[in-house]
Amino acid sequence: MRILFTLHNVACKGGSERVVINLCNALCEIKGYEISIVSYYTDTSEKEPYAYPINPKVSASYLHNFDDIHKGYRGLKRILWRWIKPLVINYRMNRYKDYDIIIESDFAFFYPRFRVKNTKYIKIVHSVIKKWKKKNNLFDCIVFLNEQELLKWQKSSKHIVKIPNFIPILPFEDTLPKVLESFMKKDDIDSNLHALIKSHYEDMLDKSFYNDTQRFIIARSILKAWKLQNLDSNNPHTKHKLIAVGRMDAVNNHKGFPRLIDAYSKIAHKFPSWQLEIIGQDQGQKALLEKQILDLQMKDYILLKPFTSDMESVYLNADIFVMSSHTESMPMVLIEAASYGLPIVAYDIGTIRDCFHDNGILVKDNDEKAFCKALSTLMENEEKRIIMGQNSIKLAKDTFSKEQVLKQWLELFQSLTHIKS
Repeated sequence: MRILFTLHNVACKGGSERVVINLCNALCEIKGYEISIVSYYTDTSEKEPYAYPINPKVSASYLHNFDDIHKGYRGLKRILWRWIKPLVINYRMNRYKDYDIIIESDFAFFYPRFRVKNTKYIKIVHSVIKKWKKKNNLFDCIVFLNEQELLKWQKSSKHIVKIPNFIPILPFEDTLPKVLESFMKKDDIDSNLHALIKSHYEDMLDKSFYNDTQRFIIARSILKAWKLQNLDSNNPHTKHKLIAVGRMDAVNNHKGFPRLIDAYSKIAHKFPSWQLEIIGQDQGQKALLEKQILDLQMKDYILLKPFTSDMESVYLNADIFVMSSHTESMPMVLIEAASYGLPIVAYDIGTIRDCFHDNGILVKDNDEKAFCKALSTLMENEEKRIIMGQNSIKLAKDTFSKEQVLKQWLELFQSLTHIKS
């Protein structure tokens, strides 16, 4: 089966780009699947052509061999482009023939008014939409990522399904056994760590960390020691960390970092051994956040860090994951944080409820007092953090594993094309 995915900018370090690339990398490993990506534009401002590693089996190309100059249009030029864009993009996309399925991932760029014969069209909606567009019905199927959006729009079309994002690797399921084996063969590791691993080796392989608190702590410590090349969780000088992850976007501000900084400034002085780290690509907001942190005298309590491709180290070195977003669909960072055994605190914006099952605290949106209380509750109570962390890895395995989600995608492909996998 030949499948083509679209992306607005394959070099953009965003959640939707990661979702599509993860899916491409997984599908290309299935026998009989040929996967391609077409990026609508290049991005010469980025050092690397791709934001995330792409499997060599996936072919990538560009619809336009230049940066997105169209977004800079103003006035009449902007109006004209918005009017002719769907026709121009549709015409150019029809050059991609001989694909069984084309999957559109941009918010509002491509609609198949003119179709290639025998090709089925799917649209993944990565964001929350406020109004149903009739031209969405040009697709053979619309895929939403969360339950709330599915329920909101299921009367608008008969061809709507929910398929969540997935985690390519479950650290406790996939990585831990390899780490244990590696450590058992090493002679140069700390003797206490070696004894700890040896005494719990079988328990880790039997997945007993899901229901045994002490073994969960040990399993996470082993992963951390492997990744960070040290075991500093018992070091009294090591600060506990809350982390928030996302683009620092001055235009949309949908990650809500200003309200997170305001909230944390209310409780930071009560917890001098804790630090909040906000990690993400700067898109014009970083300077504003830095000023806010200085004005609130929070420079010792709140740090801003750039995007890193090594998010594994970030998750393993954190104690709590915090989300202050105003709007989300199915944030990859949230389910990734869960897969690393982190408890979560977030404002309840509706669409992220699928990511919660006794593994964190959801707070009424914009209730800053309740948000601060939720943070304080977890920061004060290690036992609660550990229990919620265990529930996080259970949720990640049962709901967001690659196996679970890929099964849903393959069933959708077969229902549309009647080609058996």
